[in-house]
Amino acid sequence: MHAVMSTRGPFMICDACFSMLRDEAKVDQNGRAVSDSIAEDFCPNCFDRNKILIDDLAGSTE
Repeated sequence: MHAVMSTRGPFMICDACFSMLRDEAKVDQNGRAVSDSIAEDFCPNCFDRNKILIDDLAGSTE
């Protein structure tokens, strides 16, 4: 598990998602997201794990 900081808090993501985001330069060397749209690239497990933060970033009121 890796923590990736977004503007609203940390995403907890698996090794595979972290590697993919690093390879695509969507996460900097300090573990910060380049943009909040990285959630679109999460695997289903990471998406579910971070659903509350993703909804918060999207402005959802659910």
